Amino acid sequence: MGALDANDAEGVRSWMAPGATWWVDTGLDRRAGRFGEDPGDERPWPLHGEMDAAEKSDLLAGVRERFPGGVRQAVRRAFAGDDIAVLEVAGDGMFLGERPYRNRYCFVVRVGDGRVTQVREYLDTRHAASVFEGRNLDRRTELDAQQFPTSPIIPTAHRREDPNRSDPDGFAAVRVLSATRAAAGVGVRLMAAISAADEGAFRALFTPDATWWADGGASRRWSDPEGPVDRDPELLVVGKVLVSQRAARIPGLRESYRDGLRIDAHRIVVDDDVAASGLVLVEAVSDGRRVANGRRYQNRYAFVLRLNAAGLVSEVREYCDTQHAFDVYELPL
Repeated sequence: MGALDANDAEGVRSWMAPGATWWVDTGLDRRAGRFGEDPGDERPWPLHGEMDAAEKSDLLAGVRERFPGGVRQAVRRAFAGDDIAVLEVAGDGMFLGERPYRNRYCFVVRVGDGRVTQVREYLDTRHAASVFEGRNLDRRTELDAQQFPTSPIIPTAHRREDPNRSDPDGFAAVRVLSATRAAAGVGVRLMAAISAADEGAFRALFTPDATWWADGGASRRWSDPEGPVDRDPELLVVGKVLVSQRAARIPGLRESYRDGLRIDAHRIVVDDDVAASGLVLVEAVSDGRRVANGRRYQNRYAFVLRLNAAGLVSEVREYCDTQHAFDVYELPL
């Protein structure tokens, strides 16, 4: 991330293992953003889907042309679970010297043998699309089937197994330390409560003063997860709001989607020092068809949770494809 912040394309390249991939979600073109598939030369840009990290490094070499004053990538919070690093980052630059670009990112980075093997870059895609001169950004597709997991993966390859613990429910048949299992279980239950549109189960996972932040698109008014809580929000779906207010929307998912909204975790990264930090990443995917306009909502998310000592969620930061979300919900953001 230091090399990226320095706009050092060769420095970024030097950290990449052979065959490493770099993924960014793809806005309206949901099919192009499938994990594990490179959409090729017709990819949307800059919302490019999965691509070879060396090719991405080549493109980063032109950053100084697009940002004559450079563009910063400042790490605001970071943690690691096993071989996965999670970095929350604030960007700041002037595209072509005239358009402010101030995105917020969640980079999910897999490392092996001292090199990066996979990058998933979650960001405000609506903001990116509104600033950059892109291509194929108006192409709208659906996934035939969302990439739902049979069970979430919890990276634990380098952790000591606890022989006195049985496999946790549905956790990819791995034995994990009890703190890791308990923290991961909160993420699984949160996704289940949303899928079930169960307000009671949803509220039970949070502290009374818990907050939920989600980015806000072209306007950067709602883009600061470290900022103050908006206690009288115009919209509950963007900015930093109280979970106690946002929870009231949960039952409405039954009526607003034809067959409900399904959201499942596919990877959960628990901080190696979760007892001290309380930090957990939940990568998830969703699928549902809206009643209001018939559009299919198939988002991909990185939720960063902070848990208190009792295992309740005190904070959620939600990174997802805002270009897709605001299109489906017809929000002019």
